[in-house]
Amino acid sequence: MTGVHVRAAVSDDGGDIARVHAQSWNEAHRGHVPDALSDLVDVELSANRWRARLSGEALDDGQPLGPAWVAVVEERIVGFASAGPSRDDDVADGARELYALYVLAEHYGTGAGAALLDAALGGGGGTAWVLRDNPRAHAFYAKHGFSPDGSTRRDDRFGEPVHEVRLVRGGDAAARP
Repeated sequence: MTGVHVRAAVSDDGGDIARVHAQSWNEAHRGHVPDALSDLVDVELSANRWRARLSGEALDDGQPLGPAWVAVVEERIVGFASAGPSRDDDVADGARELYALYVLAEHYGTGAGAALLDAALGGGGGTAWVLRDNPRAHAFYAKHGFSPDGSTRRDDRFGEPVHEVRLVRGGDAAARP
């Protein structure tokens, strides 16, 4: 397998990002989140949203529009990340939040995730919300300097609760006093 190349995502990447998102979501989360949530992953809808977002269009659901990056191996997108300003009121001003980081399972351990993380956070600090019951993600983030800060959230929209914990790396993401 050749090396991983990370670059800024462009609107033409929308379909590939959506494909990677759907496949990697199911690889990482199916069985750990309510099926109703996994069933919402719609490749066509996601592709259209990514194309619009990467073209600079504002989405109507209020989702942040931070930049995105893709990991490419042999001219094929195998992962993506997105980050921007933190959406949490209790972190320091200017803190960055990793909104998403997904890599196809066949590329775990290749450096794709680490390269995407560095691109998204510029090698600095930030926050990430991670499913509480996702040991692989917790191990990945711990390896890259993240630790839980004690913040949790619960989402009950999908028939059974989804629990997340906030992970933090670096001083610029510290909770406000």
